Order: sequence, then C-alpha cells, then structure tokens
Amino acid sequence: MKKMKNIIIILMLLISISSLALAEEVENTEEPEIDESQNDGNETEDPELNETDDLEESETEEEIEIMNDNLGSEIRLLQLEKAITKNLLKGEMTVNVLQGLNYNTTDLEVILDEFKLVLEEVKAADPNASDAVQIFVDLKSDARNLTKQFRETVKDLLSDIKYKEIKEQMKNITNGELEKYTKNIQRKIKQFNRNQIHKLYGLIGDGNNSFVNQYMNGTISQYQLKMQISKMVNHKMKDKMQIYKNIKAEKIQCKDNASKKFENITNNFELRQQERLQRRLENANNTGNEKLMEKIQNMIENNKNKQGKNKGSNGNNPLYGNGKGTGK
Repeated sequence: MKKMKNIIIILMLLISISSLALAEEVENTEEPEIDESQNDGNETEDPELNETDDLEESETEEEIEIMNDNLGSEIRLLQLEKAITKNLLKGEMTVNVLQGLNYNTTDLEVILDEFKLVLEEVKAADPNASDAVQIFVDLKSDARNLTKQFRETVKDLLSDIKYKEIKEQMKNITNGELEKYTKNIQRKIKQFNRNQIHKLYGLIGDGNNSFVNQYMNGTISQYQLKMQISKMVNHKMKDKMQIYKNIKAEKIQCKDNASKKFENITNNFELRQQERLQRRLENANNTGNEKLMEKIQNMIENNKNKQGKNKGSNGNNPLYGNGKGTGK
C-alpha cells in the first residue's frame, strides 16, 4: 500500500513538473499555415494561426502563461513572427501558382500586403514592455483573421480538387530564414527552461545543476530531465507531498495570472483593433497602396457598424472575429 502511494505521488509530481510553465522544444510538424491545416496531435508551443474555433481562447491563455517572464515574452513573439513569416512564404507561393494558372490574385495580394504590416508590428514589439502580452494577443488575433481571409479567398477561386492540389504543394515548406527562426527559438526555450528548473529547485529545496547542464548541452532530453528531478524528489521521503503541494500552488498561481491578464485584454479590444487598422491605413496611404487602403477602410467601417449593433449586448469574445473584411 505504501509503495502504491509513493508511485501515485511520483506520477503527480511528474504531471506537475511537466506543467510548470516549461516551454516545449519540439515544434508541431503541422505549423500554422495560410491554407487549412490539421493538427497532428503533437504538443506545440507555436502560436496557432489555423482555425480551431473551440480551442482558440484556451490555447492563447496557455501560451501567455510563460509571458510573466521577459524571456518567455520574447519566445512567444518570436514564435508568432516565425508563424507569420511562414504563412507569408506559403501565401506568396500560392499567388505565384495561381497567376501561372491565369487566376486573378489581386485580393490575395492585398491580404498579403496587410499581413506584411502585421509582421512588422510583431518585429517591433518589445518583449520587456508592460503591454507585451496584450500586443501578442492582439497581433495573433489579426494574423489569424488574415489567415482565414486568405484561405477563404483561395477557396472561392478554386474547385475543391484544385484547392487540395495547391495545398499539397505548399506542405512542409521551409527555407533558410525559417531555419534561423527555429534555431533561435529552440536556444531561447532551453534558456527559459533552465531558469524554470532553477525556480523548481527552490520549491523542492534542493538542486542538482549537473542535470541542468546535461540538458543544456543536449546530453539528456527535457523528458529525461523531468524524470531525474522526479527521482530526486522521490528520495525526499517525508517531503514528497509538501513538494507536490508547492509545485501545484505555483502552477495554479501561474494559470490564474494568465487568466486574469487574458480577461483584462478583452476589454477595449475593438477600440485597439480600430487603432491598429487606422495606423495601417496611414501606412498604406504613405506607400500609395490604394487597394490595401480600400480594404482597411472597409474593415474600419464594418467594425464600426458591428460595434453599433453589439452595443449593450455581451456578444461573442471580440478576440475571435469572423475574419471578414477583404474589401471585396
């Protein structure tokens, strides 16, 4: 009975350690795409831009858990930057294919032009700023809506068969720039996890830097590191339950903080969205991009009309709009 109890406690510890705001190193093999992608079930820490309407809010809340830390904020913004860059690359290749088939791609090109503005805003975001989480959530929402606009516009142009053919051509695309993003992100994730493990050692009341050093130089995996820590806790026979409670309390606090931040971010979201659109309109005007100006102006007007209709009612979460507003 005592042995079984010890096993249960160790399992509880493993689960707790796994969820203590550690950033996963392995990126999803199905990265966020311009065209519709299916999640392969692997855990991912890249911001999802594909459509998962029933999971979007909870996924974003989980993502911002690590943004209590400046390095965590930097990781999330870099991952969003990489996801948008990949979407742009796929979008541009899709446009080239369609132009070769004599399709009119004007609307698609305008969407990509706005996507490029969003990418520049992500690059300019300061991970150390007090509003870094808000900026991440806002720009992720914009990127998701543009992804949806692009996909739906492509679908309007093509038959289902032709759409699937082009989608297949865009699968597993990569280039040197994306590889640089991947290596940089993985390096920062290791640094973040090293810091989190040292924090975990504080909760345990002990530490063994040899495990962390092995993890940093690639001798052991993240999972093996968690197992080593669990074994270390197992030797503290009298303290196991208290350590588990400490880790659980830390995790609950982290989740509560993320939930409160996300709830606060939803306030005035529509106003901030209009401000972002206004800035992009000015940018398009400065570059003489009339098609983009028309698209953004239509979105501003549509949002004003929608806000008027929704005034006084709860409505849906404003962070997850319908992605409309292509200006067509």
